[in-house]
Order: sequence, then C-alpha cells, then structure tokens
Amino acid sequence: MEDIVPPRPAASPAASVNDRSSGKISETWWRTQSATMALLKHAYRKIGDAEAELARREARIRTLEKLALTDELTGLYNRRGFLAEFRRDMKRMQRLGEVGGLLILLDLNKFKQINDCHGHLAGDKALQLISRTLLKLIRDTDTVARLGGDEFVLFLSNTAENDGQEKAMQIRETLNSLFLKSQGRKIPLETSMGTAYCKTGTDFETVYDLADAALYADKNLP
Repeated sequence: MEDIVPPRPAASPAASVNDRSSGKISETWWRTQSATMALLKHAYRKIGDAEAELARREARIRTLEKLALTDELTGLYNRRGFLAEFRRDMKRMQRLGEVGGLLILLDLNKFKQINDCHGHLAGDKALQLISRTLLKLIRDTDTVARLGGDEFVLFLSNTAENDGQEKAMQIRETLNSLFLKSQGRKIPLETSMGTAYCKTGTDFETVYDLADAALYADKNLP
C-alpha cells in the first residue's frame, strides 16, 4: 500500500505579502547601508586629504620660520634668531636661578681685502670656515650667530665671568690659527674680539653696547 503524503498547505495571501514586504525592506536596508559606507569612505578620503594638506602647510611654515631666523650663507642664526634665543635663555636662567653669561662679538679682520684680492667666493668660504669652527668650539647650551657682514656673536650661557673669559681666549686663539685655502694659496685669518658679561635679567642692547665698545677698542689696538 502506497504511503499517502498529505498535501503541502498553500501559502496564505497574507504570508506572501509579508515575504515580499520583508524582501523589499531587506533590499532597502542594504542599499541604505551601501550608500552610508560610500559616504563614509568619501568623508575619510576628504579628511585624509585635509590632514595631508595641513601637514604640508605646517612644514612650509616651519621652513619659512627657519629661513626667517637663519643666515643663508653660514647656516647660523641671524640677528633675529639670536635675539630670540638670547631672550629665551635669559628667561630660563632667571627661572632656574642660574648665573649669567658672556656675550662675545667677533669681527674678521681684513675681510674686504680678502674679497678684493681673492674674490667674493673666497670671502664667503672664510665666513663659512669661521662658522663651522665656532660651532665645534661651543656647547649645545651656547648660541652663535652671524649678525651680518663679517660680524659674529656668541653667548656662553650659565657661565661664570672668569670661565667665560678663558673660553673666549681659547676661541680667539683657535680662530686666529685658521688658514683658508684658495687657488693654491693659504690665506691666514685673524679676528678681533669684544666681550661683556651680563647677569640674568640684563637686556641685549645694554650688553651688546658694552661688547661692541670692547670690540672697537680691540680693532684699534696698535
């Protein structure tokens, strides 16, 4: 005798409507999610582009700030950069209760003669040689700059006066032992120096005038 399989109940009209509605809702949901994800991806790309552009602008600003504070020929601070460092150093020494420091002015003697006799390229090389030498002679806490022309300035931070004067003499002796090689010739370099000691809280103009007067006197020694 054959098995009798009961007939499958027919779907009710209400169930068919619910299935179709559920399918439409599911399809709409997925479309909404896809559109949302696309918008998010677009937003993330925009944010990434904006961050990259901001980083480029910040790098450009840092470059311009460095150029504004740096001497192009020697790579040292220029006058503006030195003043900023000097004033920052003064505030730091005051805050920490440190001693003052020694300001040193230097001039390259017969600089015009070097330019006239050996060319401006030789003069530039002489300034660069002095700059490299000064950087080797000072500490990380000290500051050196080219104020313009053949004039340089150093500030020996947190240094007692006697120690500063001793270091200044060492710097001068080293600079005066330098020779510039140009077109097979050795050109001796010689510098004049003026120093002034400043306690914490001293303004730059005051100590600069004192060092400048000492430099003038040294240049005019017989």
